[in-house]
Amino acid sequence: MQTLKIAVRIEQHERRLPAFVVIPARALSAWELTGTTTVEASLDGVALGRRSLRPGDDGRWFVELRREQFVAVGKAPGDRATITLARVSDELPQELAHVIETDPTARANWEKRTDAQRRMLREDVLAAKTPATRERRARRALVPEVAVPRARAVGLPSEPRAVRVRILARDLPGQDCGPYSDIAVGLVQRAGEIPDPLTPADARAAAWETTIEVRDVDGVPAFRGPGVHGPAAERFLYLTWIGREGRTAPAMFRRAKLRLDAIAVSTLAAAARSGVLVGSLGLTDARGMPVCASVRPPAIEWRAGE
Repeated sequence: MQTLKIAVRIEQHERRLPAFVVIPARALSAWELTGTTTVEASLDGVALGRRSLRPGDDGRWFVELRREQFVAVGKAPGDRATITLARVSDELPQELAHVIETDPTARANWEKRTDAQRRMLREDVLAAKTPATRERRARRALVPEVAVPRARAVGLPSEPRAVRVRILARDLPGQDCGPYSDIAVGLVQRAGEIPDPLTPADARAAAWETTIEVRDVDGVPAFRGPGVHGPAAERFLYLTWIGREGRTAPAMFRRAKLRLDAIAVSTLAAAARSGVLVGSLGLTDARGMPVCASVRPPAIEWRAGE
């Protein structure tokens, strides 16, 4: 799609309201627009980034200016300027498309959205800097977690009981998945730290151990430990995926939450007695990518060990 360079006027109805660029409809006729469209824009050489080109009630179109952009352009309301516009692709970011394709709930919620709501979600996901954040935003919007009442912690001790947790992983996805290479995975042993050592993602299997404390607090299971994350009602262990995208340095691009709050109370009670809790899971999703997001039974099987 060609880039348009158009002479425009800057307007601002009130000082407390954002300024905006007014674009004559005839200047956009080649694009045959029917509604709000996402564009890459610059104004007098000042980059505006991805902006919404919106139709007005009077047949004109406009692009809103953020306050810092208005200041950078150095213009006043009523001044003329030149805006450069390029339409951007309507293709969904990979992480958003993945969530829609692999999760029936996400697909149903996506299909319920209006075109404007879909565009807003696409832009929100694209604005995230890392693949992991983009996928997290997509899931949060399309697959909101439903709070499930937890069973009473019958059989758990009232005092903290140390439990050694073994994670046994199979079906690793390989070291090359999608845009990522040199992929490895590990269990986060302490908040904020990169797992060390990491297991190459082409290994036949992987195993990790950590220690947590389990007890009954007001009738519900409670978990504590250096590798335990999340709020009190949503505790989990983290598997972190590290990989290289193109020629960039290796970095975390995806995480899997092994949800402790989803473990059956009877299993936790047995593990508290034996001192060992074992979780077994596969690490490749339906698209051949590393497993991510919240992992609950049956995707992971928990049992008391010896």
